[in-house]
Amino acid sequence: LPEKILPKSNATPGLLAHIAVSKYVDALPLYRLEQIFKRDNIDIPRNTMASWMIALAEKLTSIYNLMEEDLLDSDYVCCDETVVQVLKEPGKPAQSKSYMWVRARHGPGINPIVLFDYDPTRSGTAPNRLLKGFKGYLQADWYAGYDEVCKGEGIIRLGCMAHARRNFFDSYKAGGKKEGPAHEMLLIIKGLYQVEEKIRD
Repeated sequence: LPEKILPKSNATPGLLAHIAVSKYVDALPLYRLEQIFKRDNIDIPRNTMASWMIALAEKLTSIYNLMEEDLLDSDYVCCDETVVQVLKEPGKPAQSKSYMWVRARHGPGINPIVLFDYDPTRSGTAPNRLLKGFKGYLQADWYAGYDEVCKGEGIIRLGCMAHARRNFFDSYKAGGKKEGPAHEMLLIIKGLYQVEEKIRD
């Protein structure tokens, strides 16, 4: 028989892929997946699925490492972070904030890479660790956590038009959506987006 991705388990590659996509792409918690499977008379407890996801992550570490090397060797990386809640994390109450950091590379003619990394804090230690050895253009918001890594030699920080636009939109909205400087800037940014759309390829 062909070697199983998770020896001594009855998990097929298709089932593992389905669970991973459902949980990490479609944001379905494992307890909901357990209920969905039960409706089809399939008994897969959520703790079994959780164990499979941990084992699968370990199996895919070498692929992740190759993708990370390729990403950090490129001359352009986008970086951002978002809040996640971890229910049972040692030394932290369930209501506390943790963070998922994303690093991405995309654009015409290059293979896209998107990597997610968990960190219990939003401190600058995360970007310092995740961008170690990177040289090139770093596109990120103006969060101060990126300041230290951007002081490093060979990194040029790029702003994000979506974040800049948000501030003008908030001013425009607060002003009753009337014409004025904020509205003017929104029209200029809209024009820039139209140029980007035309030259995308």
